[in-house]
Amino acid sequence: MTMKNFDIPANFLSYLDNGKLSVTCNDSPTINFHVEGSTKIIDVIDIPIKITKMPGFLKQLSEAKDLAKNLTKQKTTIEVRLRGDPVLKLGEKANPKLAKIITLSSDIEITDLRKLKKLNDVF
Repeated sequence: MTMKNFDIPANFLSYLDNGKLSVTCNDSPTINFHVEGSTKIIDVIDIPIKITKMPGFLKQLSEAKDLAKNLTKQKTTIEVRLRGDPVLKLGEKANPKLAKIITLSSDIEITDLRKLKKLNDVF
């Protein structure tokens, strides 16, 4: 795998108002981004590289609270999927149900805890 150095803002998805963006590695899809109305979807297909360990799962969710709250104010939703299956929603269309107990946020919905755990294990 060859990677070129380039600067892309961490919030680049906020600039994507319509259309699709795909990231591939060795001609295989890894992440697909696309927009459906006010929902911006990140679909993780495969992560072929090792990523340095991030903070713990609950810490990551608690840090996502501010992002989710801002997304709700902007009437936007980010949906994270794993191989096409919804895993997590942040923002306006989140319906937290029991996740509210864990995240203490009405702007974060955990759709599939097992798949979110798998995704967290990758990162």
